[in-house]
Amino acid sequence: MKRFVCDRIIPGCDGVFTGAADQDVLDQVLGHVAADHGMGTPALPFIELVMTHTRPFTPTARPRHLRVVAADDPNRQSVTVDGRDASGRIMQARAPETSGLAAPGTVRTTAGTVRTAEGRVLADNVPPLPPLVVDGRRPGAPHETYRHECLLYNGTAGFLAAVVPFVRDGLTRREPTMVAVAEPRLGALRSVLGRDADRVLFADMAMLGHNPARIIPAWREFTNRYGGAGRPVRGVGEPIWATRQPAEIVEAQLHEALLNVAVTPDTPLWLLCPYDAAALDEHALIEAHRSHPVIVESDTYRDSTEYGGAVHLDHLFSAALPDPAVPETVSFDPHRHRHVDRISGLARDAGLTIDRTAKLAAAIDEIAVAGHRGYGRVDILLWRAETALICQVTDPGTVDDPMIGRAGLVGPSRGRERAIRLANELCDLVQIRSSATGTTVRVHSWL
Repeated sequence: MKRFVCDRIIPGCDGVFTGAADQDVLDQVLGHVAADHGMGTPALPFIELVMTHTRPFTPTARPRHLRVVAADDPNRQSVTVDGRDASGRIMQARAPETSGLAAPGTVRTTAGTVRTAEGRVLADNVPPLPPLVVDGRRPGAPHETYRHECLLYNGTAGFLAAVVPFVRDGLTRREPTMVAVAEPRLGALRSVLGRDADRVLFADMAMLGHNPARIIPAWREFTNRYGGAGRPVRGVGEPIWATRQPAEIVEAQLHEALLNVAVTPDTPLWLLCPYDAAALDEHALIEAHRSHPVIVESDTYRDSTEYGGAVHLDHLFSAALPDPAVPETVSFDPHRHRHVDRISGLARDAGLTIDRTAKLAAAIDEIAVAGHRGYGRVDILLWRAETALICQVTDPGTVDDPMIGRAGLVGPSRGRERAIRLANELCDLVQIRSSATGTTVRVHSWL
């Protein structure tokens, strides 16, 4: 369960809202502030404050009843500590805090309760909270859970308008912040941040995410190094842009779907993924809605009705890759490894350098050997596309974990996992698809 106490950002408001997830709470809060505070369309910074102050909440097994009354209203309805009345309806009641200290402007009574200046009587563990100082840049409560959000923007100006406040808010809260985007947005963001840029960890996504399979290990390393219990972190990651190779975009879309299972829900990482709505095609934007539970656009913050979660990930991972154009068959030789010589010769003929030829041949050999040892048969195809030399290995086995090959270089691995990890490190792009009919591993080397 999650709970938001409106008094944390609107001093004096008694609203308390609970729900199964952040979005459930946010929907209630938006309705509340529109009806009770005249905020028909709250700005994005207000919504971010609401999300920041939405905290994990465990209802009490046997709720106690508090009388919350005004001095001149003895008939006001009693509510339980979880914010519901006797019929189960969510009421506007002040949430409990643990300090038990009377706040400024309150008087502790002999009965152990607290009377506010307005005449309200509260239990002694429910003092009013001091207001959040926004203009003075005093940070409020940090986020405590994982958030994976899609930011739709238009052009560099729109990117900066949305990302600069997000980054600066993180710096104000002393949250380690990492930004992984490509140029020219990377340089533009550095310039606008000025001296604040020195406090941000930057990465050029064109290099970090050259192979999209390397992005999740980078986010994990960042979170493990700088985050942890009570230490929230935030990031901006843009793995998809209009000028990427089509196969790179496909794998970056799989990467975005994997992010929904790669990070545990209790990891305090707030990850914002920008998409240039003015430059990307409709299919890319549809996929963004499918892989992100929340969409942020033009000061609006909404649930994605197209979000597919694990079901969408399974669909992407089991989908067949496009058929190759005029491939050449390479016979697998498990004893003398003559397939390595054949792949090396074809790679050199295609124009790959000696070192890139060796990397491709080594990666395919590892993948083929692992498949043969595990399942007894492999097929190798190689063909030249317009921008890449592509080599593919298929076998009758299945892969149950779509995260295969993304564990990074830390820790032991064996068989297919080790082979795909090696291919991700050595080659430009690696695609894995697996279903009941078998597994395909497709390795690209750009020409």
